[in-house]
Amino acid sequence: MLIHSILLTLVAFATATPVIAGGDDYDAAKDVKGEGPAYFGFVRDARGSAVFDAQVILQPKKGKPVVLKSNVLGLYRGHIHKDVLPDDVQMSCVKPGYQQTKTTRRTPPGATAMYIETECIMRRL
Repeated sequence: MLIHSILLTLVAFATATPVIAGGDDYDAAKDVKGEGPAYFGFVRDARGSAVFDAQVILQPKKGKPVVLKSNVLGLYRGHIHKDVLPDDVQMSCVKPGYQQTKTTRRTPPGATAMYIETECIMRRL
């Protein structure tokens, strides 16, 4: 009976569909150079726990903002138009019951990289 249970467990793992952390919307393999830089990072609370379903607002100096949502891991990822310079984009995070306390940009100012890593720290009200 034990061997039968082990075999069933092995078959279940072998036939399971792989899960990608963050889901397909967060897949870096789908990035296209013509879309402009990818902004990505995490929304976390002061203890480092993920903040799910927070709005991450990327506001360029000129043009419309891009609004992203954090997933269950707190991860967000999205693009702003390729003509917008990364230094001209301000980031903020919003979620009912929370207040933004800090945003961090790990990509150096003046960088023209394809990837702009950011982080938003929030505290529960």
